[in-house]
Amino acid sequence: MEPTPFLRTQKPATLADLAVIEQQYGFTLPDDYKAHVLRYNGGFPARSSFMEVAPDGDQVERGINSFYAVRHGENTLESSLKSLYDQLHPDLVPFADDGGGDQFCLSVGPKDYGSIYYIGLESYTPPEGEYDEETKTWGPPAPLDYGTGVHFLASSFTAFMNGLVDVPDQD
Repeated sequence: MEPTPFLRTQKPATLADLAVIEQQYGFTLPDDYKAHVLRYNGGFPARSSFMEVAPDGDQVERGINSFYAVRHGENTLESSLKSLYDQLHPDLVPFADDGGGDQFCLSVGPKDYGSIYYIGLESYTPPEGEYDEETKTWGPPAPLDYGTGVHFLASSFTAFMNGLVDVPDQD
């Protein structure tokens, strides 16, 4: 499938811009996502829906409003990380939204690195951290314990992008 074009993108990001984010938050972004941001920084895709296959087999449309730009523009990856990082599992990085506050996230965790998830904030309950009896402190939640309201969409950013479709209005 031909890559979906992006509209209203920002000034291109650089590898140095991405490295600053990775260093600040202590994760490594997947290469396919980095390549996308270096080509299309922010904006929205011409094919703007992903069809999630629900556990019961039904398809659920997940519409994308915009991708977060790196460093440039109003809605940036940096601002989304700043506002959502303490609410989400530390392995999830929000990279786009649906216009109503729900988030598309990529995993930077070791067990599902690069996978894409959708978080419906109305039904989202953040995961609890793990309590360490020895140190009497709370640590991060277990890997893959992303909380309720989190839906798996694709095994990689590339698979996610290849799964974007244009859904005609139902009027």
